[in-house]
Amino acid sequence: MNVKEAVTAAKQHLAALSADLTVEGLRLEEFFYDDHLCVWSLTIGGGGQSRVVRVSEADKSVLSVTVR
Repeated sequence: MNVKEAVTAAKQHLAALSADLTVEGLRLEEFFYDDHLCVWSLTIGGGGQSRVVRVSEADKSVLSVTVR
């Protein structure tokens, strides 16, 4: 999995959580890859707030979403 795939998974998850968010309205602000845990931490902005989305590299699942 690369950063683009992780961002796609995060955007799709956020859009599914909220009717007022669209994938097109979300943008990547920051990212960090933890190579020990194999987890992407992505700061995604849009809809007036930023969210930190943690995505597992193993199965592309969203582990958590935190509003920042």
